[in-house]
Amino acid sequence: MGRFTVKIIVLTMLILGGWWWIATSSLQNSISEWIDMRRSEGWQADVGEMTRGGFPLRIQTTLTETALTDPQTATALHIPQLTLSAPIYWPGHASLSLPADPIVLSAPQGTLTISSDGTNAALRLHPGTSLQLETLNATSRNLSLDLVEGQLLSAQTLQADVQQGLSPETYDIDLIAIDFAPGSVIRQTLRLPAAWPETFETLIADMTVTFDRPWDRSALEARRPQPRAIKVDQIAAVWADLSVTFEADLQIEPNGTASGTAKLQARNWQRMLDFASANGTLSSDAHAQAESFLTLLSGLSGDAETLNVEVTIDRGKMRMGFIPLGNAPPIILR
Repeated sequence: MGRFTVKIIVLTMLILGGWWWIATSSLQNSISEWIDMRRSEGWQADVGEMTRGGFPLRIQTTLTETALTDPQTATALHIPQLTLSAPIYWPGHASLSLPADPIVLSAPQGTLTISSDGTNAALRLHPGTSLQLETLNATSRNLSLDLVEGQLLSAQTLQADVQQGLSPETYDIDLIAIDFAPGSVIRQTLRLPAAWPETFETLIADMTVTFDRPWDRSALEARRPQPRAIKVDQIAAVWADLSVTFEADLQIEPNGTASGTAKLQARNWQRMLDFASANGTLSSDAHAQAESFLTLLSGLSGDAETLNVEVTIDRGKMRMGFIPLGNAPPIILR
């Protein structure tokens, strides 16, 4: 190898090393600035250590013992370790990795511990200072959510895919949970028999949501983008002999008031009523009234075992045909 070639290689490595150092320093400075901004807003925000890595092809920063506390909601989040990484040629192709160490979320209502075999998310961000979200693909394996009272739920695999649509404010969202299992807390609350299956056969969601602006870095620094239209193509859940599917087409006003239609199909709805009565959600009188009413509705569809309901929402007021159902909750992301 000639001297000239060696010089070129050395020069290239120096340039690459310098760019890697500048890029990782910029990433760490951005994180530090974000933490300082949260502190200036009254948050408690601490990071044990920030280390850089990935040389020479990736910009990578690992944060340990990250703790955030929001004084307004008294909500605290503790993440033992997280790694942010991106190719050195374009930081907009970012990834986020969480290890198997439990993540703890504390709130006045209780403490939630999130455990898994690891969570990985790949993000594609639009070029520009706003870092607008184009796609998000996240997967968590052997996920478990636990309360002090016991396990809340678990899933062998939980996957989320988000794709920006034709307009930058619109996102296609697909969710799927494999071997989703309600934990002991839910099973005891519903008073399920011991022989009832542990896992759902199916749990999927497919929807398109249009927000008032795209998701970008300001979603963390200021307010969240708010939904203005929600098109639910399908939310489906099958658990033992129970089956529920849901569709909706809603328009959302700035104050969160919804208008549109929602369709619900429930198979073996009588069993669902029995569960609601067993756990105290429905009194015996309410159970009898609901059963009479739903028997009439299911009879109209020609299948006594399956309930098909279409609800119309007009400026937050729900009705089924000419029967009023009360107010729909406002749809606002906090």
